[in-house]
This record gives sequence, structure tokens and C-alpha cells, in this order.
Amino acid sequence: MHCPWASQQWPPAGTAMKTLVAALVLIAAVQAERKEKVLSGGPCERMSHPYQAALYNSGHLLCGGVLIHPSWVLTAAHCKKPNLQVYLGKHNIYERESFQEESSVIQTVTHPGYNAATHDQDIMLLRLKRPASLSERIRPLTLERDCSANRTNCHILGWGKTANGVFPNTIQCADVHLVPREVCERAYPGQITPNMVCAGDEKYGEDSCQGDSGGPLVCGGRLRGLISWGNVPCGSKEKPGVYTNVCRYYQWIRKTIQAN
Repeated sequence: MHCPWASQQWPPAGTAMKTLVAALVLIAAVQAERKEKVLSGGPCERMSHPYQAALYNSGHLLCGGVLIHPSWVLTAAHCKKPNLQVYLGKHNIYERESFQEESSVIQTVTHPGYNAATHDQDIMLLRLKRPASLSERIRPLTLERDCSANRTNCHILGWGKTANGVFPNTIQCADVHLVPREVCERAYPGQITPNMVCAGDEKYGEDSCQGDSGGPLVCGGRLRGLISWGNVPCGSKEKPGVYTNVCRYYQWIRKTIQAN
């Protein structure tokens, strides 16, 4: 069983948050130091994610996204909803932060090849009503253009559901690594296309989960993937998360932005 990781029927925005899922750290010393960390992941450092976007619909946190240009956010196509609002510079979803920015979306560009049934080409561009004011808190992330790049150590982040089924206040981060294509294809026979890339963690099962859709897979300081879909329940050591392979879309992204 698998599912796209959009938050679809969460409670209102005060409680409707999204984070990452990871497997439980069993070592007692680590448990003692974890405090309220997501399983094997934990709260992101406050200044570490200036590119992260939060997508809201009708007052509900729906998905994550990635700022890639002052006027454009990249996210998953299955996050498409009317009247999207984009928040930038967010760390704690429960608080109104002095450095956050909010913008409506004036144009939605879904990839023409997107297939909702297979999750293929699950990528979408959002044009903001007003450009972001760039700062150390709000800054675009560079796209990975080289699909053969050997940067396998990566991290994921978001506000989605944790392994304990809770929705923490602050954005959560977890370390993962790219999974060889043959391993991913064995985990999901007949479902992995060249437009997808897999990442996970065999030791702790660190993973993205429901509500994290559209958020970034960052490898070597570049945007390598967008959180798309995966196994239910999340956090399986045998079933890695599946991400839109952003490096295959550099030209489409560039041409779309230039044309608009």
C-alpha cells in the first residue's frame, strides 16, 4: 500500500502540522537526549531551512514546498488546490514569527505529464503574488542539474505526522541517503519511473510521511527531490520514500519561469 504524502483532512491550522517520520532510537543514552525529537530525526536548527515553504489551503496546512526563485515555489503536483497561500521563513507553525512572509499564489503550473494514478512527474510550480524579500531567513535553494551527481547523503524536512502520530510545533529534519534504483524497484515492483528517486535509512527507517508532500530532499546543498509518495505506514526500513527526481526537470523549470 502506498500513498501521496499530502495532508488532506487534518484539523485546522493550529493543530494541522506536518513533519517527518523516523524509526525509534533504541540506545538509552540517545533517548535521554532526544527530548521531543522526531524518531531518529529532530527539530531543525532555526536558521537551517531558509528555502522551506508552507502551503496552506482554507486555513489548513496542506503541503511543503521549496523556494527556488524570489517569485516561484516548487512543490508536488498532487498538492494542487485552489486559493493556496504560501508562507516563507516559518519555523514554528503555531506562532506568528516576525520574519515570516505570506503570499497568495497567482499562477499554478502543473507538469503536463503528471499522472495522479502512478504519481509520475509529480511536480508543480507556484508563482507568488509578490516576490519574497530575500534575507538569511528566506533564500532560494539551488536546483540539482546533474542526475548522476554522487551526493548520496541527504536530508529531508517538513511539518508532517510523526511516528507517534503527533504534530510538533517546529519543522523537523532527518538524515537519509539515496537508495540505488534497483533496490527501490524491488521495494515497489513496476512503480518506479525514471522521474523518481528513492531515499531512506535502513538502520532507523527515517522517512517522510503524510503532510510532508512537496517538501525538499536536499543532497549536497542542492534540491535533488520533492517528497512525493511512499509506503503506508511510513518509516519502513524496507520501503524507502519516493521523491520526484528534480534534476530531470531543470529545463522545464527554467523555461516556465522565463515564459512567465
